[in-house]
Amino acid sequence: MQVKELHTDESLIARLQNDDPAVFPLLFTLYWKDLYRAAYNRLSDQSEAEDMVQDIFTDIWERRYSLEINTSLKNYLHSSLKFRMIRMLSRANLHKKALEHLLYRMSEMETTILDVLATSDVERTLSQAISSFPENMRKVFTLRSEDYTIKEIAEALGLAEQTVKNNVTESLRRLKMVLHKEHPDVTNSFYTLLVVVLLKSK
Repeated sequence: MQVKELHTDESLIARLQNDDPAVFPLLFTLYWKDLYRAAYNRLSDQSEAEDMVQDIFTDIWERRYSLEINTSLKNYLHSSLKFRMIRMLSRANLHKKALEHLLYRMSEMETTILDVLATSDVERTLSQAISSFPENMRKVFTLRSEDYTIKEIAEALGLAEQTVKNNVTESLRRLKMVLHKEHPDVTNSFYTLLVVVLLKSK
């Protein structure tokens, strides 16, 4: 029988709130690997992923007396990870990493994009354009590029969902103008892929 099958969420939370010293390492055993894998897949940095997961476990221990978990413990921990990622990725100095992720996703949809990027400075142009966005627009673009939903972005940034959608639309308009000016030969195909990736339904 696997370790997870021996413990219910209710018993683990009760042991946390009763200061059971054995429950903290048990939580590590149960959930560390999945959380670390999810963090690393997003951050591509072992040290950052480890630190983020460590912070999640530290936080749950420090708040053990006031924990109110209305879902499974696994979902709670993964939600904590997701919102830490959102806060981290919304920082202005990380938009380049989000741009790289966006370009990779676009290249999966259209292989010729790789050829374009190899022979032009499209990536540099986009990075400079994104850097010039207003703060909220830059944050929204960064998070949308990282696959976060409109609802998740709105909740994390304290914005209305329509405001988030408006920021995505305006960021696309600005990027289209820059691309048309700097790279008129790739504007249509590249912009179409941007629209498909950023204006998906979720």
